[in-house]
Amino acid sequence: MNRSFVRRLLALGLLVPWLSTGCGSDEPTEEDPPSGDAGTPGGGETLSQFAKDMLDGHNATRAAAKPVPSPALAPLTWDTNAEKVAKAYAARCEFKHNADRGNLGENLYAATPNAVDTLGVVKGWSDEITDYNYAANSCAQGKMCGHYTQIVWRNTKRIGCATQTCTTNSPFGAQWPKWQLWVCNYAPPGNYVGERPY
Repeated sequence: MNRSFVRRLLALGLLVPWLSTGCGSDEPTEEDPPSGDAGTPGGGETLSQFAKDMLDGHNATRAAAKPVPSPALAPLTWDTNAEKVAKAYAARCEFKHNADRGNLGENLYAATPNAVDTLGVVKGWSDEITDYNYAANSCAQGKMCGHYTQIVWRNTKRIGCATQTCTTNSPFGAQWPKWQLWVCNYAPPGNYVGERPY
């Protein structure tokens, strides 16, 4: 497969457009009880390389947020319950948001197989920083930035993600029936209308 074609596909909106609603309730909560958090030191469970890569990518983006948050954004930890929701939904191979995810935010990514790795997926979301205007709290016209703002949302504490190789419902059409879907769920959710991420 032509790699430049894959890159063009990625650039032409393979990410689900940012939802401008709260991805949960209309009232963000300051604290949300832990739900299977295994990503903290002493959590008792060993994280997979996939989970480590997702956390590393997300936390690098949070550490590099511009303008610099004060105080600094806390690193995210892994949430096994959010991971279960992500896995169950990814297995459905549908490139649209999960309406039944409960009080979780969500980022989705799709690509043809082997076109991008886990850190590349997070980079794709994080690169939206160039299209986000913090002062105006808005995306550049015709651009998406909600994946980025969800990653750097201060009140979000935990993530759980999954990936699935799919052979049905390809967003790339019949010519590329095999594709890969990534789903990340965020607890508590972010992207509340009219609020800045931090």
